[in-house]
Amino acid sequence: MPPQIYRFQPNEPQPRIYSDAMNSTLGFQRVYVVYSASDPSSLENFKSIAVLLDIDARYIEQTSIERANTLQRQHAYLANPVEIAELDTHARIYAHMARHDIQSALIIQSSVDMELDIKLRMASALGDIPDPYDMLFVGRHYAEPTEPHVQEMMTFLRQTNSSDPSAQMQRVWAKREFASRKTRVYLSSFPSGISAYAIGRQMARRLHHRLRVRMTFDKHDLDFILADVAMVGLSVAYSMSPSPIAAYTTRHVSDNQLLTRSALHVMSLRQDDPAMLSPYKDWASMWT
Repeated sequence: MPPQIYRFQPNEPQPRIYSDAMNSTLGFQRVYVVYSASDPSSLENFKSIAVLLDIDARYIEQTSIERANTLQRQHAYLANPVEIAELDTHARIYAHMARHDIQSALIIQSSVDMELDIKLRMASALGDIPDPYDMLFVGRHYAEPTEPHVQEMMTFLRQTNSSDPSAQMQRVWAKREFASRKTRVYLSSFPSGISAYAIGRQMARRLHHRLRVRMTFDKHDLDFILADVAMVGLSVAYSMSPSPIAAYTTRHVSDNQLLTRSALHVMSLRQDDPAMLSPYKDWASMWT
């Protein structure tokens, strides 16, 4: 049974950082968007969607591989240059949050796929977020064991995986209903998904002080490190279901991934297989 989410009592003050999920920063004090200089198209695509959805973001260029090689030599970091570039980029964001006393921030990769109604989904979920918390994973690649109703849905899809027209119709309607379920937060079993995650002030300060030190004795990437500190009880991490933001991947797409991808695929606004279309490729045709 999924963990019960704490709900605020009528007279209990709610955290100010989530006072307005309908604003231009999606209910957080700041939105950071990480982009790669070698992939300008994803940045331009994200900016066009940010204008369409009225999202105000601060754009952060990802650390180059050349700079990562230099950092590896200077500080004896154990990760490979690609992972060091990622770690250094997010470490710079944590430092900015610490210096400017940012209470909460959503950190997004520019190459993500985003729901058209993301503000409504955020508003639906953020009122239930427990306080205090450290991280909130807004986007993931795959479903989690503790994600509400996922296991039941996966069982149903396996049982109806046949060429029978009646079974296929049941699958279509089941996926439609599943995709339109109410957005909620739940305690994450294994938090993962730095393509889109929110972080609170105290967690950002802790990472600002400790992440670079850990990089000298830990060769893992940022995704693993954030999951690790949550799994050993050093931080409290939650995830959203369904994910309003998803990372695009060219790897084979299974039903397990489809359930956490954009509902647009299931609602027939895009092809059923998310791997068939790159992010944003069909946005222009939707709005013209």
